[in-house]
Amino acid sequence: MANHELSKAEWLDKAEGYCARAEHCAADVRRKLYEWQAPADFADGIVESLYSNDFLNDARFCHAYVHDKVEYQSWGRLKIQAGLRALDLPEKDIREALDNIDNAVYTKNLRALIASRKNDSEDKRLRFLLQRGFTYEEIKKCR
Repeated sequence: MANHELSKAEWLDKAEGYCARAEHCAADVRRKLYEWQAPADFADGIVESLYSNDFLNDARFCHAYVHDKVEYQSWGRLKIQAGLRALDLPEKDIREALDNIDNAVYTKNLRALIASRKNDSEDKRLRFLLQRGFTYEEIKKCR
């Protein structure tokens, strides 16, 4: 059966499976439905259903996103915030997730990044850290 021949319920099942495997946001689901070539008029109803059945939860997604970006990619608050805003998530959920960053891990990551760039010039190191989303004040405290 070709993708375009699936019913709305079958598309919903497919989207639920996608959401059950990992934390996603509405933008991710819409992008995936587009990639799967689902009929465009199904997307809003599917996303709404995913929210109502708790397959999608903006606050939960924000917390997972923030955790992963701090823990595994050593991003700073500004870059994380920009990434979440690009996904059109509620500002309240973004702020709450950013407020729950483990400051010990965050500072350890920043210090490790500074140490990894010890051979760079001061300007080059500063530019690198700013691009990673750390504020000038945070960088200055850790030098």
